[in-house]
Amino acid sequence: MPAPLSASLIDFIHLWVPTYQAAEVLLFLAAHPDRDFSAEDIVIAMHPLAISVVAVTDHTSLFVSKGLIKEAHGRYTYGPATAELARGVVELAHAYNEKPVTLIRFIY
Repeated sequence: MPAPLSASLIDFIHLWVPTYQAAEVLLFLAAHPDRDFSAEDIVIAMHPLAISVVAVTDHTSLFVSKGLIKEAHGRYTYGPATAELARGVVELAHAYNEKPVTLIRFIY
């Protein structure tokens, strides 16, 4: 059985990541910190993952309101407002890559 997720990651997910799909959007933006994307750009770039523009818009709106990403003129850029949020995203990325089944089970 995979090791459980850390308490700090569990807290981060509870506060900031409502769905596994939202985690994927956040991690996509975090993987491209030097670029900005529209919701449509994100949908295209995340292909073959099936995600709608409406879902991306919902997730990015949430992340902007929580200080995880920045928005300017309908384009989104990774940019956590605090070092603590950035650490949470790093921990989320690690779990996504190293413990995907555990992460999926926890979020759902």
